[in-house]
Amino acid sequence: MMRRLERGYRILGTGVSFAIFGIWGVGLGWFVCPLIRRVARSREAGEVRVQRVVHHTFRAFVRVMMGFGLLEANIRGAERLCKPDALLIVANHPTLIDFVLLGSLTPQLACVVKKEAWSNVFMRGVVNSAGYIPNDLGDDLVDACSDQIRRGRRLILFPEGTRSPKGGLGPFRRGAAHVALSAGLPIHPVLIRCEPPALMRGQKWYNVPETKMIFTIEVCEALDLQPLVDDCEPRGAAARKISGALRDFYAERLQTLPV
Repeated sequence: MMRRLERGYRILGTGVSFAIFGIWGVGLGWFVCPLIRRVARSREAGEVRVQRVVHHTFRAFVRVMMGFGLLEANIRGAERLCKPDALLIVANHPTLIDFVLLGSLTPQLACVVKKEAWSNVFMRGVVNSAGYIPNDLGDDLVDACSDQIRRGRRLILFPEGTRSPKGGLGPFRRGAAHVALSAGLPIHPVLIRCEPPALMRGQKWYNVPETKMIFTIEVCEALDLQPLVDDCEPRGAAARKISGALRDFYAERLQTLPV
């Protein structure tokens, strides 16, 4: 009986948390973002301001979930995400709220978002105002990501492209490697682990674990790509080599990452 009550509480707390997040997201997209765009001196300044508002929204959401006793976050190396310089950040993607957690750690973070968000009446105001990048740009996607870096932004990419399969890593796409080569920047890898597994791909939000989710997030030191790249080899071959090395980096460390 007690176990059923605890599970019911966790389902209720999760539902309330997502409801608050969704309601505020509507207000952000319909009212706050248009106001910021109107008063900002330029589109770029408006994008940075919106991303700061998103950051504070994510922080509030994480605190609500912590307040309900639904999650705990152990963060290591978060200061590496707050450097004033442009950063190319990559992360594995085990849960639905990975971007929310990472966005709560830094006041400015750009990302690639599914194209459907621009036709979603609840999301398009935010993704457009924040300067996020749609994933349907084809060959221009790398240029759009590199442009964010050239403007001094922090950009996060999930090389798997979607949430990880249960208990493992999905195949790594080469987009992050191409962006790193184009922008001439090292990659800052972030390792994310959630125990017990929850909010996974294909899992309903109400299918909550019996205990709180414990996230371990480690922001690693930048990976120097130069030893991996031969200046004479084609860009495609270099990107394939970097992407393979990056996946090996994650596969090795996630097996031993302590909770």
